[in-house]
Amino acid sequence: MYDPKDDRINDNSSQSEQNNTTVNETETAAPAAAPQAETPSSGEYHYTASEVKDRAPSGQQPATSYTAPTYGPQGGSYSSGPYAAPGAYASGGDQPQQQPYSAYTWNTQPAPYYHPYQQQPPKPKKKRGAKFGLKLLAAVLACCVVSLGSVGVFAAFIQTGVIDVESPDDASKTAAFTIYKQAEDSEDTTPTVTQEGMTAQEIAQKLIPSVVCVQNYQVTQQMPWYLGTAYDEEESGSEVSPAGEGSGVIFSEDGYIVTNQHVVDGATSLKVVTSDGTSYEAQLVGEDTQTDLAVLKIEAQGLTPAEFGSSEDLQVADEVMAIGNPGGLQLSSSVTMGYVSALNRAVTNSETGYTLNCIQTDAAINPGNSGGALVDMNGHVVGINSSKIAAVDYEGLGFAIPSDTVQPVVSDLIEYGYVKDRPMLGITGQYVDRLSAGFYGLSQGYYVAEVVTDNAKASGLQQYDVITAIDDTQVTSASTISNYIANKKPGDTVTLTVDRALAGEEGLKINLVLSENSGSSN
Repeated sequence: MYDPKDDRINDNSSQSEQNNTTVNETETAAPAAAPQAETPSSGEYHYTASEVKDRAPSGQQPATSYTAPTYGPQGGSYSSGPYAAPGAYASGGDQPQQQPYSAYTWNTQPAPYYHPYQQQPPKPKKKRGAKFGLKLLAAVLACCVVSLGSVGVFAAFIQTGVIDVESPDDASKTAAFTIYKQAEDSEDTTPTVTQEGMTAQEIAQKLIPSVVCVQNYQVTQQMPWYLGTAYDEEESGSEVSPAGEGSGVIFSEDGYIVTNQHVVDGATSLKVVTSDGTSYEAQLVGEDTQTDLAVLKIEAQGLTPAEFGSSEDLQVADEVMAIGNPGGLQLSSSVTMGYVSALNRAVTNSETGYTLNCIQTDAAINPGNSGGALVDMNGHVVGINSSKIAAVDYEGLGFAIPSDTVQPVVSDLIEYGYVKDRPMLGITGQYVDRLSAGFYGLSQGYYVAEVVTDNAKASGLQQYDVITAIDDTQVTSASTISNYIANKKPGDTVTLTVDRALAGEEGLKINLVLSENSGSSN
């Protein structure tokens, strides 16, 4: 077995001119003889002065690591560890010197990638916090840029029609006209106005072209009378003649007009006359007897539509203007000024019993003004003039339907021809206050004059009953029932608490299924 202590190296340092960095050392050790038993005297070596100088101090083991030989002309490193390099052999005695193997050379430079018995110090860890933060910030900014770009491209596709965005079923209905609100809340998406107001002259010039005269023509029978003698009906004649006149407000350039239902009620034909005197045949699109509203359509283009403001922005004592045709076409485009006397004034339709919250004003409203415009000082229509109290003891009590009530009704009339999904009990009657109830021997509540719908009849409700409560809500005013069922739909069931004075019964519980109140006059 080879012992590194017995190693003998001849220092043949000859430097070649062609290679300034490599020193070739030849090994002079002879090859080992045939295997024999080792003796203590077989491993003696003699060292030169330079070899003694390079050896380790006495008592220490010589270094066992060697620079690896370079194989062939390629160089390279070979680590021999405790073993001699290939081609160098130790023997027990002197052997004839052989020519060393020329393919092995010794490189005087240390191996660049492997150092035996030497532990490399750990490399200091790089602080990644700052660089990682910068990378993260850059990634976030890149995402933001990409997202904004994507949104912009998506919006452009929608506007150009490349992408078709469908609306939900309940959003398919489009409002008949836009209502402008005063700018107060920046989070509100409703169109707003910030103008400080207009003069009365400017408002009149703006709105008069949007207000028309509506003429109601009906068939009348004429019986010929000669010397007091009546002839048969075959000999009689009939003609269409004006039965009434009112006002209307244009809300679209292509000829849609809103007016009162009682203005067009019973008409055989309808005619619209604009402020410049042009006449048009009009078609009835839809009517609603409950809110006293109707929609007409004329074949025209380029008309001047009115702008509508929100009636919710009104306050008591606000100045308003009424525009219409008092007395008919003869006094067309008349203007009167007044103030908002009250808001949410409950007005009950004497024919239908429907209660509507109206705007009360002292602006002069006369026959012929019905269906005209009530305008605020921003030049926006905030109500449709509807009625007044005409009595000797009363003056300056006019009422207008709020614009926020008009918009959904008109939208339904255009789309369906009637108001959809509006519930009702299916009865007629009136509210009886405590004083009147005590006088007539009744309970305070809603007095049933007639049971109209099949659902109401099937519930067991009877004529002359007094409804004192609906579900858990006490009936304390004429609008209690209508306000309560406004948030319900046809088909919903309510529980009525009823007093039946004729039978002496009190607190009866009646379940009634709500019917649809289309508001049609047919």
